[in-house]
Amino acid sequence: MTVEPITSLAQFKELISTEKVVIIDFWATWCGPCRVISPIFEKLSEVTPGVGFYKVDVDAVPDVSQEAGIRAMPTFIAFKKGEKIGDLVGANPGGLQQLIEKSVEA
Repeated sequence: MTVEPITSLAQFKELISTEKVVIIDFWATWCGPCRVISPIFEKLSEVTPGVGFYKVDVDAVPDVSQEAGIRAMPTFIAFKKGEKIGDLVGANPGGLQQLIEKSVEA
């Protein structure tokens, strides 16, 4: 699956409330570490079936980042059935892999 952008608060709320695990990358265009880890997030999305991968540009959709309580970029949050089941702050490829693996098992 490819990584899809979230462009509204309504879309965000709808996506996180599903039965499927959803992992969201909260990023910013001016964030260097975000640009470094983005290709890794993309690659993980291609090799992890059954999980939704999405991105939120915190400057373009500030109400979504506020709703999620984002304080630093990049932040990755996993949701299932409307509940946060895990998160990672920072561009840590190993940590991102672990977040995805733990979320799939949840």
